[in-house]
Amino acid sequence: MKALRDEPEILRMANALRVGPGDPVEQIIAFCKGRVESWCGKGRRRRTIEDIERIVCEKLNLVFEEFGNEDELASLVNKYVSMGEAIFATLPGLFDEKTYATLIERRKINRNSRDRYIAVIDCRGGKAARRFFTRWHEISHLLTLYDQLELPLHRSTAKKTPTERLMDTIAGEVGFFDPILKPIIDAELSSDGRLSFEAVERIRTRYSPTASFQSTLNACVRRAYIPAAVLEAGLGFKKREVEQVETLQLALIPCDPPKPKIRVLSFVPNEYGRGKIQLHRNMEVPATSPLVTLLRSAGPLMDQTWVEDLGTWEHSDGSRLPSALVRFEARRIKDHVLALIQFANP
Repeated sequence: MKALRDEPEILRMANALRVGPGDPVEQIIAFCKGRVESWCGKGRRRRTIEDIERIVCEKLNLVFEEFGNEDELASLVNKYVSMGEAIFATLPGLFDEKTYATLIERRKINRNSRDRYIAVIDCRGGKAARRFFTRWHEISHLLTLYDQLELPLHRSTAKKTPTERLMDTIAGEVGFFDPILKPIIDAELSSDGRLSFEAVERIRTRYSPTASFQSTLNACVRRAYIPAAVLEAGLGFKKREVEQVETLQLALIPCDPPKPKIRVLSFVPNEYGRGKIQLHRNMEVPATSPLVTLLRSAGPLMDQTWVEDLGTWEHSDGSRLPSALVRFEARRIKDHVLALIQFANP
């Protein structure tokens, strides 16, 4: 996968926004944070993240509409169609299982309208857990908008184009507003010396109970002043095996495809953990690791904590990672495991 900073659409966005020189991703994120801070300040007044969202939406002329069932969606459609916004009649056909939100630019408005943009958020079923992050994802689209919406709508789906990946990154920054969140994280670290799932849950409750645990965990690790990382493990293939599977799907003569193994699906260290806590994407998880036991467990899905030596992890060529005693705290979520990794001795 091409690095986000090298994607043509990201480079076009950076050029259109006229951000500073350097890594376009970092500069676009700094541009968005700067806009939010200019509207909301850098912590001079005591505000909640809900206050920040309200101010930002007012500045962007954005209104959120959410629905949790078909009746609420139908009511929403009728509301805007009756106002002359015919594009809203297409909403029922837009929201499949992989579409979380749609951003629409209204046409029947005047220059003083405060609802030029309507972000429609699907909160049905499991999508409700992503509500907080989805709202900030849509805000990120408007923070970086440099032209009119094309249809006039944009769909945010599970299929991650370079732009959608960047919006996720921006949402993780501006949605978890540093002047509010950082002091809460620092207070937890000063009392215990490390993060834990329990601490992340306390932080989530204080910052925004509507934020998901996983997005809060990612935000906490990114901002922690100790080495830490977030790992997701589950069944997967090596890069070469993915290409092999795709080739076999097009082959005229069928043959056995490679079998998936329990691998690192993603590994994101923070600034202090980079180069110190080392794991690699697609790396096979050792059979001796409790990660494997947790993923295969048929019993109650309880969080697990243990200490493991990363020196037991091997690459496919037989080479091993440097020895390091790290503390795993892991939770099984459906078909994968989410883990917080820190050094055993903080």
